[in-house]
This record gives sequence, structure tokens and C-alpha cells, in this order.
Amino acid sequence: MPTNLTASAATFDRRALPAPRTAAAPRLAPEAAALNAYAPRNVTDAVLTEPVGRAYHYLDVVQDAYVTGGEPRLLQSYNNESELLTTAFVYDNALTVLAYLANPTVANVRRARLVGDALLWAQDHDETYEDGRLRQAYAAGPMRFYGDDGAYFPGLKRADGKAAHLWPFGFSGSSTGDQAWAGLALAQLYVDTRIAKYLDGAIALGRWIAEQRSPYRCGGYHGGVQADGETVQRWASTEHNIDAYALFDLLLKLTKDKTWAVRREVAATFVRTMWNRSAGHFWSGTLGGLDDEDPNEVNTGNVPEDVQAWELLGLGDPRFDTAVDWAITNLSTTDRDVSGVTYSSHARGETDAVWLEGNAHTALALRQRDKPGDAARARNLLRDTVRAQESLGAGQTVGRTSDPQDGKLSQPGEGGSWTGTPLPTNGGIVAATSPLDTGFAFGYFPRQHVGTTAWFLMAAQDFNPYRLM
Repeated sequence: MPTNLTASAATFDRRALPAPRTAAAPRLAPEAAALNAYAPRNVTDAVLTEPVGRAYHYLDVVQDAYVTGGEPRLLQSYNNESELLTTAFVYDNALTVLAYLANPTVANVRRARLVGDALLWAQDHDETYEDGRLRQAYAAGPMRFYGDDGAYFPGLKRADGKAAHLWPFGFSGSSTGDQAWAGLALAQLYVDTRIAKYLDGAIALGRWIAEQRSPYRCGGYHGGVQADGETVQRWASTEHNIDAYALFDLLLKLTKDKTWAVRREVAATFVRTMWNRSAGHFWSGTLGGLDDEDPNEVNTGNVPEDVQAWELLGLGDPRFDTAVDWAITNLSTTDRDVSGVTYSSHARGETDAVWLEGNAHTALALRQRDKPGDAARARNLLRDTVRAQESLGAGQTVGRTSDPQDGKLSQPGEGGSWTGTPLPTNGGIVAATSPLDTGFAFGYFPRQHVGTTAWFLMAAQDFNPYRLM
């Protein structure tokens, strides 16, 4: 951790916290242990037991694709064929920590700590900043960009000892939402381990977010900083402010420092401001991404799914419970024999593609709300997600089983050979059933995705990552 931000976590009264969720590994005969290595302890539907086990196996394989043993490491977010090389998005890796903690066996907590320790290392080894921030993405394994003359990273740790954030891809900015998710992962890891460095890391991220307070009419916390590390994102996101609220709420509970309550209310006020009462949904946030946009104005052009479910999971204000119903009514779709929700109102107008991460958000929100019919709707969404797990994404790979001649090539088809390790059959879950344009200048594709798989694991085991469970 940056020394100027280290908190005195060791002085907090741990007796006020719930008992750690970590459970001792069950004692099984060797043959039974092999069969039950990935068996979950708490699924919401017995049909999900095997799919959840397969999903955990997928995460393990991806985590060990480039580094094994006890060395801290990040997971490559997408399969090799995605053309993102070994990119490890911070958001996806935070979700991985939380997915492992949804079933906190000794083995899963160990794996969660490997990712958490990698995030802490990156936080403490930025090439420029010592303010607790993380960048958007890092290298999980060897990467050479754009041919033999491109930038080369051996993995997370650059040759100069700094963290390998992916500036050639433009992934060197820091978004408020990513910082909040990393903070949530570290804080929840502290809950399970009582190791103070994880809480220190979460506090540093929370302090960084608190500095991103928006000066514009709707308030809240703005989007973070752009790739140069300095230019402010003028827009503010409902999603990011839900994330920030949840992190501040968790830090309040863990530290008893009432400063977090004040910061939490800034985020909550913004979220409530984004409520569209007449339609029963939340707007995505405010404008400001383009020079001619007014950051004082609400963005009404595209309504996403995630904020409809995440408010219920994060803030849990019953006045807004119907937002998840809006998402189901307006964003439901079926594609390639898989049903669920798509990313946004824009996506619903462009394609029939199902956004599988959205299925998990919505299912978990329904489980948490628990009104008549909610459990059945959640079960259907997760069973459809399993249908995607079993029918989409076959033949995709991760890592390398043979190195190219120069030992550095990290993309096939650029003057060398690269054979990836096949991903487990029916293990990871693709991001979307078909190519999907979100309407927010990025898209999703039928590629196995660590973040989507992690959300499925949390939803299938009724684990709300925003709260103490």
C-alpha cells in the first residue's frame, strides 16, 4: 500500500464483526474429494450444483494459465480468441475474488487472496501515482502489442518493477466504478481473513473515490480520470455511484468511521436523483463524455439493465424495487435458444442478444427482493444461463502450451505459433449470446468471460457482493 494512505486497520474492533465465512475443508475419502473438488455448498437450485462446480473449475484454470503456486496473479478476462491478449480488467478480477468468497472454502479463499494480493501489489507499484488508485487493466501474462516492435510486458510485473497497466490499449485510466469494485473485493476479503492489509487497500480506494466528487448540478462522484491519469471524466454514472455507496457503507461498518456515512450519502443522493418515477427505472447518469455535452444534464438516451438490479442489491431502497421489473419487461430477449435480458434499451432495439451477466444481476436482485414469483423468475434466468454455458463458447483457449520462437509473442498470427490451452468443457460463460452493441461505445461477444462467470457464481449461490453476508 502507498505509505501515506495506510490505515490503522489493526486498531479496529473486530469483535463487532460477524464471524468469518471461511469454513474448513470437508474431510472426504480421496476418491470422493476428487469428485467434489468444485462442489458448491449453497446453491439456490439443485440443478445448478454441477454448473457451479464447472464454473469454479474454469476460474481455476484461467487463474493458473500463466502462473501457478502461491505467486499473486490476475486472471485474463477473456479467452485468447478475443484478441485482447492477456488483458486482465480490474472489474473482472474484483468479481473473481467475490465469486470465490461466495463459497469460502479454504481453497477458494486461498485463490481469492492470490488475486487480492495482486491488486494490492499493483496499487503499490504504479509507475506514477501513490494515491491508492488502480488502472483499468493490467497484463495477466506475457504480451507483445502490434507485432515485434510493439511494447512487451512479461506479465503483471514489468521489467522495471512497476505494474504493467495496458497503456497501448488505452486501458490506463481509472474509473470510479472499477475502484469501488476492487475496494468491495478487498473489504470482503478482509471480512473472511481479518488480514488488515486488505482493509487498508479498500480504504485507500475509498479515499480516492471520495476525491472524485462532481461539481455539477446532480452531484455524486464523477466517472474518474481518463487514460492520461489526470483529465476528469465530467459525466457521472448511476452504476458507479451505487458501487461507491456500497463500498462506503461497508467501510463504515468495518471501521466505524462516520466520515464514510457522509461520503455514502453523496452517492445515494445522486442515485435517487436519477430515478425516473413516471417510467419506473433509473437513468444511466449524466452527460459530459463529449465536449459539447452539458454535464449538468441527465443522459436519457440509453437505459441500462445493471443499475436497475444493482440499486436493489446495493442501496436496497424499497421505493425503487420496481426497477428490476422494468428491466425484465423492457429488456427481455431470446437468442440461440437462450432467454434473458440484454444490456440496455439501445441494445434491445438493435439485436436479440442476451447479456449473460445481466441475467445474473437480475436473478440475484429477484432473490434478494423475494416477492411472490421472484424465486421462480430468478431460477429461470439462471437455468437459461446454464444453457448458454453448455452450448456456447466451445473450442476457446487461454494461456499457451507452446512458446513462439522469440518467447515473447502473445498474439497468434504475427510471425510465430501460439497454441492455447483449451478451456474446460461447459465451464466458463460467454459475455453475450451474439455480438451486442451496448450503445455506450463498447460491446460484448460470445466469448468466455471471467466477469460473467463470476456473476453467475454469486447469483447461483445467493451471494450479494455489496453487503456483509
